[in-house]
Amino acid sequence: MRNRSFPRERLSPIFILVVMAMIPAAMFGYVWRWAAARQVRPAPAEAVAVAALPAPLTTPVLSLRRAPQTLASTTNEAGFVSKLSDLSAFVGDTSCLVVLLDGRSILNHGGDMPITPASNEKLLTASVALEALGPDYTFSTKLLGAVTNGVVAGDLYFVGGGDPLLSTADYPASITLERHPPTNVTQLETLVANLMAAGVTSIQGNIVGDDSRYDTERFVPSWGNQIAGIEAGPLGALMVNDATRTLGTVVRYPDPAVGAATDLKTLLVNGGITVRGRPVSGTAPPDIPEIAAVQSAPLATIIAGMLTASDDNTAELLLKEIGFHYNGSGTRAAGIEVIKGTLTTWGIDATKVAPVDGSGLDGGNVVTCDILLQVLLHAPLTGPVGAGLPIAGQTGTLYNQFLDTPMVGRLHAKTGTLRNAKALTGYVDTTAGQIEFSLILDFDNAASNYAGVWQALGQTFSTYPTGPTIEQLQPR
Repeated sequence: MRNRSFPRERLSPIFILVVMAMIPAAMFGYVWRWAAARQVRPAPAEAVAVAALPAPLTTPVLSLRRAPQTLASTTNEAGFVSKLSDLSAFVGDTSCLVVLLDGRSILNHGGDMPITPASNEKLLTASVALEALGPDYTFSTKLLGAVTNGVVAGDLYFVGGGDPLLSTADYPASITLERHPPTNVTQLETLVANLMAAGVTSIQGNIVGDDSRYDTERFVPSWGNQIAGIEAGPLGALMVNDATRTLGTVVRYPDPAVGAATDLKTLLVNGGITVRGRPVSGTAPPDIPEIAAVQSAPLATIIAGMLTASDDNTAELLLKEIGFHYNGSGTRAAGIEVIKGTLTTWGIDATKVAPVDGSGLDGGNVVTCDILLQVLLHAPLTGPVGAGLPIAGQTGTLYNQFLDTPMVGRLHAKTGTLRNAKALTGYVDTTAGQIEFSLILDFDNAASNYAGVWQALGQTFSTYPTGPTIEQLQPR
């Protein structure tokens, strides 16, 4: 019997496609319902408080109160200028007073008048030396000679490099006739220690002081007897203790190089080194080897100390050094040419400057108050020149000036004193800007009759600013 088979129904392709399309649609719907159920409903918005507007200003739109800073500055400055004008009448026609506010001139009384600057001349010397030599410049003092087994068979040459602060350790403390001993000195003992470290135990020849770097002009010819050898000099490229022969006095060696060699021999012998010869002056032969040397402090430090103490010898040697550095001539005349040439490059009219020396000791020096301020502000006052200015009631030549006044600790200025000249150039910081000023009194016995003008100047400076403040002038 044959098996019978029943026919199988075939599904329509269209039906299959419809079913396949419905599956993802159903899944999408399910996911949408699930996401909607998890959605966080935002809370009802709270009412936002609206700040009340300030009351309208009653100050008119065109009122100066709408610019309180300008109004305060103008008001304060007008009162300050009025007080300065009263002071300038007190200064007199033979003297100069120039006052700036942040470099802007607000009073000029005789600022272009040629005048004797006294030690304000050091501002020119210091500023030009920094430009010509650089703040990191140092002076080198050397010992030369031929050494064999610790013995210098011939002479030991003590060669000066123009260091104005070469000193023995006991020199600064010995200064009793001056109020301001040198600081940051180059100790001669260091040079001796360096020589001993090189193994030298004996010197068979002389100690030869060599100051040939500069000329042999010991004093400026026009200095009087009250200056030469007392205030400054004798000058030389090799000086120890300012050529002082007896510490605590103004007794000087006539020849600074011989004096330096004498001081060196004393230290050598005290240190156990045998010296057969004697101290003399001379010039080291070429190509002789160096045994030891000592370096000075950087020029920036030397200049700051020079201005604070008004160190005359340092100023005079710096004048010769810039001449040597630029022209190969360590002379006063060469240094003066460098000063005038440098001022010209700064845009200063050098025809109105007539330097005679570097320290200002000579009454023949000529400058103007305008130029002194130009020189002072040539470099930032945060540099060596500004840092070296004496501070009223605290340092240097101003330590006993402006005491018990608002200027203590605030007025920074270089002083200057000759019999008929009294100078003060510097600056004062205030809450409304910086006052820069130059005052030179030039009349008979100015050095004895300056105090009233200085005190009036300080009192006037202390009144700035004293007008209405910016807060007081705000719009209302």
